[in-house]
Amino acid sequence: MKKFSNTYIFIYITTLVVVIALVLTLVSTGLKPRRDLNKQAEKCQQILRAAGHDIDRSKAVEAFSNLAEPLTNDGRQYRIICADGSKGIALRLDGKGLWGPIWGYAVISEDSATLKGVAFDHKSETPGLGAKITEETFLNAFKGKKLYDKNGNFVSVRVLKPGTSNEIAEENRVDAISGATLTSKGVDKMISEGLRP
Repeated sequence: MKKFSNTYIFIYITTLVVVIALVLTLVSTGLKPRRDLNKQAEKCQQILRAAGHDIDRSKAVEAFSNLAEPLTNDGRQYRIICADGSKGIALRLDGKGLWGPIWGYAVISEDSATLKGVAFDHKSETPGLGAKITEETFLNAFKGKKLYDKNGNFVSVRVLKPGTSNEIAEENRVDAISGATLTSKGVDKMISEGLRP
């Protein structure tokens, strides 16, 4: 059996690590434009989804450019034409779920009184529990909810367990996801803070 010196092994491993790092860097750099385009398409699709449009990701950027215009330079607010033909304001929302960040967009009416739709996403919520924030059943519950109470006070749309807090009217609340208490609380806080005037 041939024996190699420590110097040989060190040079071999160092060369191998440098070559692999160089290849990974080149691949990452080469794929950056495609990654950026995919991120932009995902963002556009999410905003369009909150506005009621069901558009494939491959067509989302083009459709978005025809239906929305930025209101701020930071990409957090847009004026958008909703699927029902009305105009709304899309707002970026950021929060914290059970295992990591949650985010999304909410589209409110131009008078800021009614929630027209939402779209949420997450990084690592539990499948079948907290991950349900992306499902249509949960998202549809937000459509048409009011942001103000009957006295004109801002109350947002609250995500609460069924049967709790009778002080919040039905038009200002959505049922929390059963078994996903912390994620539901994260969505509640994210909406309350993100939509506050």
